[in-house]
Amino acid sequence: MSMPRNSQLPSLNVVIVEDDPELRDILASGLRYFGHTVHAVSDGKALDAEMAVFPPDIVILDLGLPEEDGIDIAARLRSNCGCGIVMITARGKLYERVTGLEAGADLYFVKPVDIRELDAALRSLARRISLISRPLWRFEPLTSKLTTPSGVEIRLTAHECILMRKLLERPGENVPRREIFSALRQPDDLYADKRLETMISRLRAKVRAADPDTELPVRARHNLGYAFLAELKQDLIND
Repeated sequence: MSMPRNSQLPSLNVVIVEDDPELRDILASGLRYFGHTVHAVSDGKALDAEMAVFPPDIVILDLGLPEEDGIDIAARLRSNCGCGIVMITARGKLYERVTGLEAGADLYFVKPVDIRELDAALRSLARRISLISRPLWRFEPLTSKLTTPSGVEIRLTAHECILMRKLLERPGENVPRREIFSALRQPDDLYADKRLETMISRLRAKVRAADPDTELPVRARHNLGYAFLAELKQDLIND
């Protein structure tokens, strides 16, 4: 690559979601050359796991991904995360670009992409994001209230409030099921997993009913526990 990286420019945390291993490696190595910290995964599930331990400034998405496509992932990220979203895809028709942008993409590139242009675009996007105060989830335990990023308030039951408090002690990290059972003062018996899954399913439905465009960002972690995978107004957790 003819242009040396500029060590004086700030680096970004970037996650690439691309199922083509060759292209994934090219994008990752190219952005690392320009000084960014880059993690690369192949699908939406791997992205969720990566984001639990590596909060990105920007997520780069392919559209044609297995199971959950890039459009669905972008819409989910936009409702739950303040990161920048960049789509890089072979789909270049006008309606496809419009669909990607409407789903939540900040930038849309059609393959192939020059790494130098991508680096400049990511830095420009990061500057814009830093000037925008993105809405976040809010949890107010004293009033048993969860507020979505769009400002819709969800009233929580006592058990739901305990669950959210426990998950938000370590946002983005896995909370083992046994810790949740203990906080709820429920026995870790044969029916414990089913009770917890039912509670979370009902809370998801409650959020969806109150705010149809928003999904509760709670994800199961390999049958070991649950994690809250979204940015949150931290100052309200310990009220």
